[in-house]
Amino acid sequence: MPAALWRHRLNRASRLDSHLASPGPEAIMAIIYKHPALTDYFATVGVRATSPASEIPSICKPYELGRVIDFPKLDLKIDHAFWAALPTDQISRLKKLSSSPGAGDLSHDPLLERRLAEAHLPAGLKRRLKKEIVRLYERVLPVYEALFAGYRFTRRQVVWRLNTIHNENLHVDTYAAAHTDHFARMFINLDDQPRIWMTSWSLAELYARFGERIPRDLVEQSTPNQLHAAINQAAFGGRSTVWWDSQPRHVVYFQPGDVWSVDSRQVAHQIFYGRRAVSIDFFVEPDSMIKRKRHYLNFARLYRAGLLGAA
Repeated sequence: MPAALWRHRLNRASRLDSHLASPGPEAIMAIIYKHPALTDYFATVGVRATSPASEIPSICKPYELGRVIDFPKLDLKIDHAFWAALPTDQISRLKKLSSSPGAGDLSHDPLLERRLAEAHLPAGLKRRLKKEIVRLYERVLPVYEALFAGYRFTRRQVVWRLNTIHNENLHVDTYAAAHTDHFARMFINLDDQPRIWMTSWSLAELYARFGERIPRDLVEQSTPNQLHAAINQAAFGGRSTVWWDSQPRHVVYFQPGDVWSVDSRQVAHQIFYGRRAVSIDFFVEPDSMIKRKRHYLNFARLYRAGLLGAA
Protein backbone atom coordinates (compact mmCIF):
# COMPACT_ATOMS: atom_id res chain seq x y z
CA MET A 1 0.00 0.00 0.00
CA PRO A 2 1.59 3.35 -1.00
CA ALA A 3 2.61 5.48 1.98
CA ALA A 4 0.71 8.46 0.54
CA LEU A 5 -2.58 6.57 0.82
CA TRP A 6 -1.94 5.70 4.45
CA ARG A 7 -1.11 9.34 5.21
CA HIS A 8 -4.39 10.36 3.55
CA ARG A 9 -6.31 8.18 6.03
CA LEU A 10 -4.50 9.90 8.90
CA ASN A 11 -5.18 13.40 7.65
CA ARG A 12 -8.92 12.77 7.76
CA ALA A 13 -8.68 12.80 11.57
CA SER A 14 -7.70 16.47 11.55
CA ARG A 15 -11.18 17.41 10.32
CA LEU A 16 -12.77 16.26 13.60
CA ASP A 17 -11.75 19.32 15.61
CA SER A 18 -15.24 20.82 15.60
CA HIS A 19 -16.42 17.73 17.49
CA LEU A 20 -13.86 18.14 20.25
CA ALA A 21 -14.34 20.41 23.25
CA SER A 22 -12.12 22.79 25.22
CA PRO A 23 -11.34 21.30 28.65
CA GLY A 24 -11.73 24.41 30.82
CA PRO A 25 -9.71 25.60 33.81
CA GLU A 26 -10.95 23.07 36.43
CA ALA A 27 -10.01 20.03 34.37
CA ILE A 28 -7.95 16.95 35.32
CA MET A 29 -5.56 17.53 32.44
CA ALA A 30 -3.12 14.95 31.16
CA ILE A 31 0.35 16.44 30.76
CA ILE A 32 1.59 15.66 27.25
CA TYR A 33 5.07 16.20 25.82
CA LYS A 34 4.64 15.83 22.06
CA HIS A 35 7.41 14.60 19.81
CA PRO A 36 7.68 16.73 16.64
CA ALA A 37 8.28 13.69 14.41
CA LEU A 38 4.98 12.05 15.37
CA THR A 39 1.38 12.72 14.41
CA ASP A 40 -0.50 14.75 17.03
CA TYR A 41 -3.48 12.44 17.47
CA PHE A 42 -4.47 13.74 20.92
CA ALA A 43 -7.89 15.26 21.52
CA THR A 44 -10.11 16.26 24.43
CA VAL A 45 -13.85 15.97 24.95
CA GLY A 46 -15.39 18.07 27.73
CA VAL A 47 -18.06 15.64 28.95
CA ARG A 48 -18.92 15.53 32.67
CA ALA A 49 -20.17 12.69 34.83
CA THR A 50 -23.38 14.69 35.34
CA SER A 51 -23.95 15.38 31.63
CA PRO A 52 -27.32 14.11 30.34
CA ALA A 53 -26.91 11.33 27.81
CA SER A 54 -28.56 13.52 25.17
CA GLU A 55 -25.71 16.06 25.54
CA ILE A 56 -22.85 13.55 25.33
CA PRO A 57 -21.34 13.37 21.83
CA SER A 58 -20.48 10.04 20.25
CA ILE A 59 -16.73 9.53 19.95
CA CYS A 60 -17.01 6.49 17.67
CA LYS A 61 -15.64 8.30 14.62
CA PRO A 62 -12.50 9.83 16.19
CA TYR A 63 -11.94 6.64 18.17
CA GLU A 64 -11.98 4.54 15.00
CA LEU A 65 -9.60 7.02 13.39
CA GLY A 66 -7.00 6.30 16.05
CA ARG A 67 -7.31 9.39 18.24
CA VAL A 68 -6.20 9.34 21.88
CA ILE A 69 -9.16 11.07 23.52
CA ASP A 70 -8.86 12.58 27.00
CA PHE A 71 -11.85 13.54 29.17
CA PRO A 72 -10.49 16.22 31.52
CA LYS A 73 -13.88 17.19 32.99
CA LEU A 74 -14.97 13.63 33.75
CA ASP A 75 -14.51 13.64 37.52
CA LEU A 76 -15.63 10.23 38.79
CA LYS A 77 -15.05 10.96 42.51
CA ILE A 78 -12.60 8.09 42.89
CA ASP A 79 -11.21 7.20 46.32
CA HIS A 80 -7.58 7.21 45.19
CA ALA A 81 -6.23 6.46 48.68
CA PHE A 82 -8.25 3.22 48.80
CA TRP A 83 -6.97 1.99 45.44
CA ALA A 84 -3.37 3.03 46.15
CA ALA A 85 -3.37 1.12 49.46
CA LEU A 86 -4.58 -2.21 48.05
CA PRO A 87 -2.15 -4.97 49.17
CA THR A 88 -1.48 -6.32 45.69
CA ASP A 89 2.11 -7.28 46.55
CA GLN A 90 0.81 -9.59 49.29
CA ILE A 91 -2.25 -10.91 47.40
CA SER A 92 -1.11 -11.81 43.89
CA ARG A 93 -4.62 -12.51 42.55
CA LEU A 94 -5.45 -8.85 43.16
CA LYS A 95 -2.95 -7.75 40.54
CA LYS A 96 -5.39 -8.28 37.70
CA LEU A 97 -9.12 -8.84 38.05
CA SER A 98 -11.71 -9.36 35.33
CA SER A 99 -15.35 -8.42 35.69
CA SER A 100 -18.49 -8.20 33.58
CA PRO A 101 -21.17 -5.85 34.96
CA GLY A 102 -24.76 -6.74 34.24
CA ALA A 103 -26.58 -4.64 31.67
CA GLY A 104 -29.51 -3.97 34.01
CA ASP A 105 -28.14 -4.55 37.50
CA LEU A 106 -24.54 -3.33 37.73
CA SER A 107 -24.03 -5.15 41.02
CA HIS A 108 -24.84 -8.45 39.31
CA ASP A 109 -21.37 -9.56 38.25
CA PRO A 110 -20.80 -13.32 38.64
CA LEU A 111 -17.36 -13.08 37.01
CA LEU A 112 -16.20 -10.53 39.57
CA GLU A 113 -17.61 -12.66 42.39
CA ARG A 114 -15.58 -15.64 41.18
CA ARG A 115 -12.39 -13.60 40.85
CA LEU A 116 -12.80 -12.11 44.33
CA ALA A 117 -13.46 -15.57 45.79
CA GLU A 118 -10.30 -16.89 44.12
CA ALA A 119 -8.29 -14.05 45.65
CA HIS A 120 -9.23 -15.19 49.22
CA LEU A 121 -9.49 -11.63 50.47
CA PRO A 122 -10.36 -10.71 54.05
CA ALA A 123 -14.12 -10.30 54.27
CA GLY A 124 -13.99 -6.57 54.99
CA LEU A 125 -11.64 -5.85 52.10
CA LYS A 126 -13.74 -7.95 49.73
CA ARG A 127 -16.91 -6.01 50.63
CA ARG A 128 -15.17 -2.64 50.30
CA LEU A 129 -13.53 -3.52 46.98
CA LYS A 130 -16.82 -4.67 45.46
CA LYS A 131 -18.50 -1.51 46.77
CA GLU A 132 -15.88 0.73 45.11
CA ILE A 133 -16.14 -1.22 41.85
CA VAL A 134 -19.93 -0.92 41.71
CA ARG A 135 -19.73 2.81 42.58
CA LEU A 136 -17.39 3.34 39.66
CA TYR A 137 -19.66 1.33 37.36
CA GLU A 138 -22.58 3.57 38.35
CA ARG A 139 -20.66 6.77 37.61
CA VAL A 140 -18.81 5.88 34.45
CA LEU A 141 -20.84 3.33 32.50
CA PRO A 142 -23.74 5.65 31.58
CA VAL A 143 -21.18 8.11 30.18
CA TYR A 144 -19.20 5.33 28.49
CA GLU A 145 -22.26 3.92 26.74
CA ALA A 146 -23.33 7.39 25.59
CA LEU A 147 -19.85 8.15 24.23
CA PHE A 148 -19.97 4.94 22.21
CA ALA A 149 -23.62 5.37 21.18
CA GLY A 150 -24.45 3.34 18.09
CA TYR A 151 -22.15 0.46 18.94
CA ARG A 152 -23.80 -2.89 19.64
CA PHE A 153 -22.02 -4.52 22.55
CA THR A 154 -21.57 -8.29 22.34
CA ARG A 155 -19.60 -8.80 25.55
CA ARG A 156 -19.23 -6.59 28.62
CA GLN A 157 -15.65 -6.84 29.87
CA VAL A 158 -13.78 -4.75 32.45
CA VAL A 159 -10.17 -5.38 33.52
CA TRP A 160 -8.82 -4.04 36.83
CA ARG A 161 -5.06 -3.53 36.34
CA LEU A 162 -3.79 -3.25 39.91
CA ASN A 163 -0.18 -4.35 39.52
CA THR A 164 2.85 -2.06 39.34
CA ILE A 165 4.30 -1.77 35.83
CA HIS A 166 7.71 -0.36 34.93
CA ASN A 167 9.07 0.07 31.41
CA GLU A 168 6.66 -2.05 29.40
CA ASN A 169 7.73 -2.57 25.80
CA LEU A 170 6.44 -0.27 23.05
CA HIS A 171 3.79 -2.15 21.07
CA VAL A 172 0.37 -2.28 19.51
CA ASP A 173 -1.84 -4.88 21.14
CA THR A 174 -1.61 -8.27 19.44
CA TYR A 175 -3.29 -11.60 20.17
CA ALA A 176 -2.55 -15.29 19.70
CA ALA A 177 -5.99 -15.70 18.13
CA ALA A 178 -7.71 -13.07 15.99
CA HIS A 179 -10.29 -10.83 17.67
CA THR A 180 -12.86 -10.41 14.95
CA ASP A 181 -14.99 -8.14 17.13
CA HIS A 182 -14.22 -4.44 17.42
CA PHE A 183 -13.94 -3.09 20.96
CA ALA A 184 -14.59 0.17 22.74
CA ARG A 185 -11.78 0.86 25.19
CA MET A 186 -11.66 3.42 28.00
CA PHE A 187 -8.93 3.71 30.64
CA ILE A 188 -9.18 5.27 34.11
CA ASN A 189 -6.24 6.03 36.42
CA LEU A 190 -7.38 4.89 39.88
CA ASP A 191 -4.07 5.63 41.56
CA ASP A 192 -2.95 8.63 43.59
CA GLN A 193 0.06 8.94 41.26
CA PRO A 194 0.26 9.71 37.52
CA ARG A 195 0.17 6.83 35.07
CA ILE A 196 2.96 7.45 32.57
CA TRP A 197 2.41 6.37 28.99
CA MET A 198 4.55 6.78 25.93
CA THR A 199 2.92 6.56 22.52
CA SER A 200 4.39 6.39 19.05
CA TRP A 201 3.39 5.51 15.48
CA SER A 202 -0.18 4.69 14.51
CA LEU A 203 -0.92 1.32 12.93
CA ALA A 204 -1.23 2.94 9.50
CA GLU A 205 2.19 4.55 9.94
CA LEU A 206 3.70 1.25 11.06
CA TYR A 207 2.74 -0.42 7.79
CA ALA A 208 3.98 2.58 5.78
CA ARG A 209 7.33 2.73 7.60
CA PHE A 210 8.13 -0.86 8.51
CA GLY A 211 6.11 -3.03 6.13
CA GLU A 212 9.13 -3.59 3.91
CA ARG A 213 10.88 -5.35 6.80
CA ILE A 214 8.37 -8.20 6.65
CA PRO A 215 9.49 -10.92 4.18
CA ARG A 216 7.27 -11.02 1.13
CA ASP A 217 6.46 -14.72 1.54
CA LEU A 218 5.26 -14.01 5.08
CA VAL A 219 2.99 -11.24 3.79
CA GLU A 220 1.58 -13.59 1.17
CA GLN A 221 0.99 -16.54 3.49
CA SER A 222 0.00 -14.94 6.80
CA THR A 223 -3.48 -14.44 8.15
CA PRO A 224 -4.37 -10.80 8.95
CA ASN A 225 -3.82 -11.55 12.64
CA GLN A 226 -0.36 -12.99 11.96
CA LEU A 227 0.53 -10.02 9.79
CA HIS A 228 -0.61 -7.67 12.56
CA ALA A 229 1.80 -9.40 14.95
CA ALA A 230 4.55 -9.31 12.32
CA ILE A 231 4.35 -5.53 11.85
CA ASN A 232 4.56 -5.09 15.62
CA GLN A 233 7.69 -7.25 15.73
CA ALA A 234 9.23 -5.55 12.69
CA ALA A 235 8.89 -2.13 14.32
CA PHE A 236 9.56 -2.83 17.99
CA GLY A 237 10.98 -6.32 18.43
CA GLY A 238 7.69 -7.92 19.42
CA ARG A 239 8.80 -9.20 22.86
CA SER A 240 7.93 -7.87 26.29
CA THR A 241 11.61 -7.88 27.25
CA VAL A 242 12.41 -5.33 24.55
CA TRP A 243 11.38 -2.26 26.51
CA TRP A 244 13.52 0.33 24.75
CA ASP A 245 14.13 1.08 21.09
CA SER A 246 15.00 3.97 18.80
CA GLN A 247 11.47 5.02 17.84
CA PRO A 248 10.19 8.51 18.76
CA ARG A 249 7.65 8.86 21.55
CA HIS A 250 5.08 11.25 22.91
CA VAL A 251 5.20 11.20 26.72
CA VAL A 252 1.89 11.40 28.62
CA TYR A 253 1.29 11.80 32.35
CA PHE A 254 -2.30 10.72 33.01
CA GLN A 255 -3.17 12.33 36.35
CA PRO A 256 -5.03 10.61 39.21
CA GLY A 257 -8.64 10.28 38.07
CA ASP A 258 -7.82 10.93 34.42
CA VAL A 259 -9.98 9.13 31.86
CA TRP A 260 -9.00 8.45 28.24
CA SER A 261 -9.99 6.31 25.26
CA VAL A 262 -7.84 4.83 22.52
CA ASP A 263 -7.95 1.73 20.36
CA SER A 264 -4.69 0.26 21.63
CA ARG A 265 -4.46 -2.00 18.60
CA GLN A 266 -4.11 1.10 16.42
CA VAL A 267 -1.68 3.29 18.40
CA ALA A 268 1.71 2.06 19.60
CA HIS A 269 1.98 2.61 23.34
CA GLN A 270 4.12 1.77 26.34
CA ILE A 271 3.23 1.95 30.02
CA PHE A 272 6.39 3.43 31.47
CA TYR A 273 4.98 3.53 35.00
CA GLY A 274 1.62 2.77 36.53
CA ARG A 275 0.07 1.00 39.54
CA ARG A 276 -3.72 1.15 39.59
CA ALA A 277 -5.97 1.47 36.54
CA VAL A 278 -9.07 -0.04 35.00
CA SER A 279 -9.91 -0.55 31.36
CA ILE A 280 -13.48 -0.88 30.14
CA ASP A 281 -13.26 -3.13 27.09
CA PHE A 282 -16.76 -3.90 25.84
CA PHE A 283 -16.65 -5.96 22.66
CA VAL A 284 -18.52 -4.49 19.69
CA GLU A 285 -20.28 -6.03 16.71
CA PRO A 286 -18.12 -4.89 13.71
CA ASP A 287 -21.19 -4.17 11.57
CA SER A 288 -22.11 -1.40 14.04
CA MET A 289 -18.85 0.48 13.48
CA ILE A 290 -18.97 3.85 11.68
CA LYS A 291 -16.61 2.31 9.11
CA ARG A 292 -16.07 -1.43 9.36
CA LYS A 293 -12.93 -1.05 7.25
CA ARG A 294 -11.31 0.67 10.28
CA HIS A 295 -11.21 -2.62 12.19
CA TYR A 296 -7.58 -3.21 13.16
CA LEU A 297 -7.24 -6.42 11.10
CA ASN A 298 -8.31 -4.61 7.96
CA PHE A 299 -5.05 -2.62 7.98
CA ALA A 300 -3.23 -5.92 7.40
CA ARG A 301 -5.62 -6.89 4.60
CA LEU A 302 -5.19 -3.52 2.89
CA TYR A 303 -1.41 -3.63 3.19
CA ARG A 304 -1.22 -7.13 1.70
CA ALA A 305 -3.65 -6.30 -1.10
CA GLY A 306 -1.71 -3.13 -1.97
CA LEU A 307 1.66 -4.89 -1.93
CA LEU A 308 0.56 -7.87 -4.01
CA GLY A 309 -1.49 -5.70 -6.35
CA ALA A 310 1.55 -3.55 -7.08
CA ALA A 311 3.64 -6.56 -8.07
